[in-house]
Amino acid sequence: MRLPSESGGETDMGRRGPAPTPTAVLKLRGSWRGDANPEEPQPERGVPDMPEFLEGMSEQCWNELVPLLDGMNVLTLADQVALSLLCKTYANWRRAEELLQRHGDVYPIRDDEGKVKYLQQSPYVSIARNNAQSLKGMLEQFGLTPSARSRLRVEPDSTVAKADARMSYITGGA
Repeated sequence: MRLPSESGGETDMGRRGPAPTPTAVLKLRGSWRGDANPEEPQPERGVPDMPEFLEGMSEQCWNELVPLLDGMNVLTLADQVALSLLCKTYANWRRAEELLQRHGDVYPIRDDEGKVKYLQQSPYVSIARNNAQSLKGMLEQFGLTPSARSRLRVEPDSTVAKADARMSYITGGA
């Protein structure tokens, strides 16, 4: 649908509905829709370089997730920015949670005489909640939640399958 813009021309409306599921994920799920978009870009599978701006908890997150995602065969060279954002969001969430643990989720607001008027919610509560919500969505995009994984079917690695077949022969298995 096209709408008139302030300049008198037309403009496209924003996209509605959930984001489309990537074809690679549809194929892992075994969906018949996995062949629906043959022109979808197929980024090169591999491990992207860690950006220099990641440090501390976000760097630790990167170092833990990259081998995991690479082992799941879901990581591509094009995932650097998305993975960086996931790691930074994780670090922000952890920092907010640590501050909540240290300072509590409320603090007193006092009057001029020092009496407590009321308790105010710490801003770290909403920071932690917002980062957790964003983090959950990013984890789902990479297949890192139980429900996201339950929808995937991963092809076994051919080298593992060959090794299993050899071990079966050696051990006298079927």
